[in-house]
Amino acid sequence: MISLSRKYRAPVAVGGVILFFLFIISNISSHEGSHPKCASTLSKQSDVAPSRCIIEGTKRVQCYRDGKDVYLPFDGFLKKQFDLTGRLINKGETDERFEYFTSYAKVRTPERLDYSPTAEFGNFRTYSVEFRDRVRCISAEYGVPMSTQWDTVPYFYPIQIAQYALQHYSRNVTDKAPKIVELEAEFDPSNGQKEVIADADGGLRLKLDPRPDFATISFSWKPADPSAAFSVTVEVLRLNKTITLIYKHVDDRRCVWAEGDVLSDTYGDGEDSPVNVEAKNKQELVFAYALGTSIDPSQFTTVVRDILVDTSKGLALVQLLPLTRKESSLPGGLKIGDVKLLSLSFSGRSTLKRPIRQMTSAHGEIFLRTADWFVTNQDEQGGWPVPVMRSIADNKLVLPAGWHSAMAQGHALSVLTRAYFLTKDIRYVNAAAASLSLFETPALEGGVMNKLFNHPWYEEYPTTPGSFVLNGFMYGLVGLYDFSTVIPHGNASKKLFDDGINSLKTFLPLYDTGFGSVYDLRHLGLKTAPNIARWDYHAVHIYLLKWLNTITNEKFFDEVAERWIGYATGKRAKHN
Repeated sequence: MISLSRKYRAPVAVGGVILFFLFIISNISSHEGSHPKCASTLSKQSDVAPSRCIIEGTKRVQCYRDGKDVYLPFDGFLKKQFDLTGRLINKGETDERFEYFTSYAKVRTPERLDYSPTAEFGNFRTYSVEFRDRVRCISAEYGVPMSTQWDTVPYFYPIQIAQYALQHYSRNVTDKAPKIVELEAEFDPSNGQKEVIADADGGLRLKLDPRPDFATISFSWKPADPSAAFSVTVEVLRLNKTITLIYKHVDDRRCVWAEGDVLSDTYGDGEDSPVNVEAKNKQELVFAYALGTSIDPSQFTTVVRDILVDTSKGLALVQLLPLTRKESSLPGGLKIGDVKLLSLSFSGRSTLKRPIRQMTSAHGEIFLRTADWFVTNQDEQGGWPVPVMRSIADNKLVLPAGWHSAMAQGHALSVLTRAYFLTKDIRYVNAAAASLSLFETPALEGGVMNKLFNHPWYEEYPTTPGSFVLNGFMYGLVGLYDFSTVIPHGNASKKLFDDGINSLKTFLPLYDTGFGSVYDLRHLGLKTAPNIARWDYHAVHIYLLKWLNTITNEKFFDEVAERWIGYATGKRAKHN
């Protein structure tokens, strides 16, 4: 799953002295279920004196005392002890405040009070899957993300691919129509077809629109042999540097790589060799993308590339920009407006078809190409396997490469349902229907279903014993609901959804800690300590419960969500 923002999680200091929280000593033992109240900065306390504090009889920390009130260090103790978040806002000597949060993650709830599988998918329009660090690149051959989440060699991770599709679908629904320009190119008068451009055997170079927001290109071409390639030359404005991206017909598991010596390790992690920024700035950089070697010279192939993304992924390999994620929202230090496209060139024997377009976005085209990936890459069991091993719970639970995930199956159902409603292409319905059998297949037999007290649970990680991850299960339910609306093909999906909702109502209280939620129920099978959900996952739980409430009108889901919202603001369940 994707994590939410941690922008509030920052160290807090005042003039070299860590900001302190006020503890009222007489109330520590009796103030039920609450956190300490905040005090103003020490520099403004005229009668505050240093004091020694001993925590739990062993740890010694520097405290300050003001009568019966004691200040304990926030960053050095309270933050870790209570998993708190705070930051100092300083706008001048007379304008200073401390902002305290129980949760570092912002709690979101669905904006709409209803839900339709033809509308945007949750809050995914705010996602930027392609700019995640663990996405090595967008495959030039298939047009989908390739992940390095659990392996250094990029691979196809179906959950990530589906989220990429749903992100672009949602933006296609909510964003304004893209701006488009058509590039001028001479056609071949000998074939009598004005839409076909002259064969590019001798090379063809087209000038691109230099406006920085026109970062996406689209064209149809028919390569005649593996020597055919195309390249895009761009100027990275912040670096005042020209970079070339070349797309060629080779098989290369790296997905994207830098041609030549780029002072980087093989996969661009930058851990094995020092970064020489000055030397890299002087280099002429060429980044290559693999188109694969499969060519049908009788068919035109449509290419859609977001050049800002491709450039960012190239620069991330060589760590050219010495920026942190706080200094830049995108890997490689790039953001919209930082890249200007200069030219599009073709080499080798190929034929192009009009129009050749440059645009501000291509969300609809990207979504459908990703939906097609799910149609063409479905296995015999109807699933989209994860091709790498996954271990959880300190290697106590291990999934060998090739495992299926209910979250991947559910996300895929959401993608395929939307693709069908958009195109009426029955291929998407057939793929969705074929995927349902895994929801009924036990985990031990390669499926995604485990049982808890004879109730089915659709597993994000189908381990034995079961892990019973909450957010992945709920995402699977949303996908099952989406396909259930495709009548009559979704009837089996409706039953699986109803069974899953009954399981959720039965076991949801097990995920309630009284101050937050648990990520899964691994402690039931492994007899270990519970796996407390991070605040960002707690926020996802809340959003999904609210979402399922809009679908089912089960008020219990809303009641739990509201209680969990309270936990995120410091409220706790009563104790005896």
